Amino acid sequence: MAKYFIRNLVITGALSAFLTTASFAQPAQTLASAQKAYVNGNWKEAAAAYEVVCPAQPDSTRTECFLWNILALSQTGVTADFSKAGKRLDSLIEKTNPQKAIYADLMMTKAQFQLYLGRYNKAAESLVHAIETSQPHQVTVLQKVCAAVQDRAHSEELNAACKDLGNPEALKARAEQAAKKEQIANAEQKPQTAELPKEQANPAQQNSTPSISVQSTNQAAQQTAIEAKPAEEKSAWQLQLGAFGVKSNADLLVDNLKKRNISCTITQNTLESGKVLYIVRTGPFDTKENAVDYGAKKLAPLNVEFRPMLVKQAL
Repeated sequence: MAKYFIRNLVITGALSAFLTTASFAQPAQTLASAQKAYVNGNWKEAAAAYEVVCPAQPDSTRTECFLWNILALSQTGVTADFSKAGKRLDSLIEKTNPQKAIYADLMMTKAQFQLYLGRYNKAAESLVHAIETSQPHQVTVLQKVCAAVQDRAHSEELNAACKDLGNPEALKARAEQAAKKEQIANAEQKPQTAELPKEQANPAQQNSTPSISVQSTNQAAQQTAIEAKPAEEKSAWQLQLGAFGVKSNADLLVDNLKKRNISCTITQNTLESGKVLYIVRTGPFDTKENAVDYGAKKLAPLNVEFRPMLVKQAL
């Protein structure tokens, strides 16, 4: 298993530079041991060394360090290590802001994991997401990963995204589109169903299974015609935890937070381009201060980013 994966794993130039130039809080000898073991292909030794050094690193380098730990674990040839690497990668993706350069590196690695496991369509989705959040210095590596995934996956969306990598103007347009998605995700959004506030009305019920509540325009019109009087609205504070182009990423965040007794909901928003965003939120809260306090106590220790938002809700 490990040999095949090693042959097909593409390591980014940015991470390669990190391996030799990053500055850490941990004693240099510990990091040097991890680096030396990795370069020499001593995967188990490297993985163990990174396990020690990475947790103590500053925020600016901790994610990169753990990504090297994941790469080492994935190549030991031990099934349990490979599984651990995959779970750790998913966890890093959840906690990382898509605007950071390392996010595209994580999604590229995710695509390669899925490719190795034979999940070709999922690999294509992850790689498209990597391209959408990438920066110019990552283009060369993305092109290599594109070639590997396109060889197995049949995805018109991936083909178009990979083609854009050779076109600076197209990449700029994708970056602008990504920025627009972020702006829309951060704007106040009105849930399109009366079921959503019932799930969020009582914080004590937030341990229930999260669900996606979506209602089309026609369904909303039919609901209005049936009701005797128009639905009223009120606003409540919620914490937005992420806006994902891939539903499985939103589901993964919700599932992991549920294990920590933090219940979230997912709302679906379709952009003018037809692209769907899956938005994860928790709440509601009576005031912005209560929302921020909750995030500081429950989410910050988990390295989960949050943003308080005033969201309109139907009664």
